[in-house]
Amino acid sequence: MSDLVLPRVPRFPIEEGHIKLFARALGDGNPIYADLDYAGRSPLGGVIAPPTFSEAANHFDEDWPFRPRFGQPWFGSSASPSGVPAASNGGGTAMHAETHFTYHRPLRPGMVLSVRPRRGRRWEKYGPRSGKLTFSEVVSTFVDGQGAPVLDCATVALRTERIVEETVGAPATAKPQATAPKTLPVALLDRDNCKVGLRTEATLVENLTRTQIIQYAGVSGDFSPQHTDEVFNTQVAGYPTIFAHGMLTMGMLGRALTDFVGDGRLKTFGFQFRRQVWPGDSLFAALEVTATGEGPQPIATLALSVSNQHGQLVGKGYATTLVS
Repeated sequence: MSDLVLPRVPRFPIEEGHIKLFARALGDGNPIYADLDYAGRSPLGGVIAPPTFSEAANHFDEDWPFRPRFGQPWFGSSASPSGVPAASNGGGTAMHAETHFTYHRPLRPGMVLSVRPRRGRRWEKYGPRSGKLTFSEVVSTFVDGQGAPVLDCATVALRTERIVEETVGAPATAKPQATAPKTLPVALLDRDNCKVGLRTEATLVENLTRTQIIQYAGVSGDFSPQHTDEVFNTQVAGYPTIFAHGMLTMGMLGRALTDFVGDGRLKTFGFQFRRQVWPGDSLFAALEVTATGEGPQPIATLALSVSNQHGQLVGKGYATTLVS
């Protein structure tokens, strides 16, 4: 990911089939995303979208740079490893560093949203491996037809002064499987069991396939060659293979999160991306209650982390949620 530009999404229609395909790409079988009868009987009264579904707005951004356009040069491979000359980036590495969501209400089929973006913070740090780290943020507010906010999404890009090297890890069988994914319905976080220190674990994916990465590219609209094009990545970008979207990891973590706290209860959800996820990786999530609040609608704060089969931290985050 290069330095962020402001998105241009005047119209983002939320469609039932798109929600179903998005959930499928995450490996999320929660029927609230696809089963009209189940969703209609739920307290939410109908189908909603997964927590990270707003990424699908990429499809409706006319200026989105990570989508090939017919008749225009594409920087991914075709007859040659790259269709356009490599751009100079000053020797550093650009990457997606963080995403933070604030939820006002669930996204539902039939909504037509638009995006109101603004530039957020910009700051710098120093790293011993990468030199100066420059962070830039864009905050996008998704609003409905009446201008009422539905969610806010803050995306942070990072550019390093020096190139950061990454290598492919060992096979995904290097670590035993953690707790198996839950099957709905599950025992949800509630007033009786919501205590500081309560912890749960979940397997997000075992032996991640290139096909699932491509599947996520299709539903999210992010067709960056880093995630889809082996030839470009190995011969031009200098990576050992393609790697997964950070938002695929966050989306799969969202599945474990909603399995634990319930549907439509999230108030915030944020994640920092620490390590690339490669084909063949397995990912394991840990979720822990770190704070609770009393009141008519108690809110719990959770610490989130995702590790790979080598025990390496892929990323960490947080969430706040209503407690039933």
